[in-house]
Amino acid sequence: MKPGKILIVDDEKDIRNLMQEIFEEEGYQIETAANGVQAKSSWKTNVPDVIFLDIWMPDIDGITLLKEMQQDPLLEQTSIVMMSGHGTIETAIEATKLGAYDFLEKPLSLAKLIVIAERALEHTRLNQENRQLKQTLPEQILPIGKSKLIIALRESIERLSKYSMPILVLGEAGTGKEHFAQAVHKTSDRKEAGLLTFYAKDFNLLAKNALESEDTELLNQLRRIDGGTLVIANADQLNPQAQTLLAGIILDHCYSCAYNRDGVKLDLRVIALSKNGLESVHKQGDFRDDLYQRLYVMPIHIPALRQHTEDIPDLIEHFINYFVTHDGLNYRHFSVPAQNIMRQYSWPGNIRELQNIVQKLLILGNGDITDTEVKSALTKSETAEVSELGVDTSINLKLAKDQFEKAYLSQLLRETGGNVSETAKRSGIDRTNLYRKLKTLGIDPKNPV
Repeated sequence: MKPGKILIVDDEKDIRNLMQEIFEEEGYQIETAANGVQAKSSWKTNVPDVIFLDIWMPDIDGITLLKEMQQDPLLEQTSIVMMSGHGTIETAIEATKLGAYDFLEKPLSLAKLIVIAERALEHTRLNQENRQLKQTLPEQILPIGKSKLIIALRESIERLSKYSMPILVLGEAGTGKEHFAQAVHKTSDRKEAGLLTFYAKDFNLLAKNALESEDTELLNQLRRIDGGTLVIANADQLNPQAQTLLAGIILDHCYSCAYNRDGVKLDLRVIALSKNGLESVHKQGDFRDDLYQRLYVMPIHIPALRQHTEDIPDLIEHFINYFVTHDGLNYRHFSVPAQNIMRQYSWPGNIRELQNIVQKLLILGNGDITDTEVKSALTKSETAEVSELGVDTSINLKLAKDQFEKAYLSQLLRETGGNVSETAKRSGIDRTNLYRKLKTLGIDPKNPV
């Protein structure tokens, strides 16, 4: 006998009896209800694995009842299949958006009814198993994947976690720079002392207030993580006051401010994050040299997702488990063709874009995720990425072009393993001119950070 429990909610007695007879022959445990009141009473006393719910009933319509079911914690892991003799595409879409597993039109096909029941029950079981991951799986700390690049990153984390020198983490937007910083912290002896992350604009304001007044907000926050880790995102955007405070913390292990020039001793490991690197601002004289030199002792580059697409299946599985266990989304399997489409995509938004795509596909449908669904989602994602590209208009055009060329050529060199001939070929730049441009931009082909 199958362990599955099914609740049939339909105001037509003949349909209830027919479905009950079919499912009991298949070994299911069956409860029936003729209306919304009976349905509520039934699921409160005997929680079903699958509910077949008719849309048109005398006391309450199925869509309204579906909404109530979705709000009841008892049915958190129950799959709901809607039925209607007057179904429309709009109604089916509304039902699935509200969380229904599937939609059946009457007259019911008996063969299809049994198949849908089996699939819905399997869907319920998968959801139950994946929700249990929250209790059984440890938090994912290290970068995910089996590629050489990701293995090297994990080795870097293991090595760096043993020391306290500052680290500069470089990489495109969405590659996981902040996650790398958290991994270094959580695998180090400093993990119990805490981690604090500031974006440059926030650190700039707090540093300015500390150096020009008697504001103690920044000091109070840093004292709470004394012995821990301080992460600064967008480090290339730090103002002079912020650089002064940060230099004191890194070089002298001391926090000096307007009302305490002697300083307060602080033991903090600093991890700076930057998309563009610090070379341009340092070259312009907008980044102090002692701080620049100290941060560049240990630069780490986080690869773009397009450089290790072989890790996409592992990343997909990780994000599915995360959204199922933490956000309560329904489990969906990515078909092999769907995964292949994702591996061929360029991922301008990197891992963050992949995470958003997985979440969107889990929310918007049921059953296996097809290559058609993925293509549609990626087309919309690519359009959004292009429209949201940030442009820094605070600098002149020549500097903006230099920054782009430097980022572009450095990225190509990393992808070609420092091969100048291959970089020249892919960029369309004559090799002699490329050498000249690399020298002008201050790029070392063997170490294109």
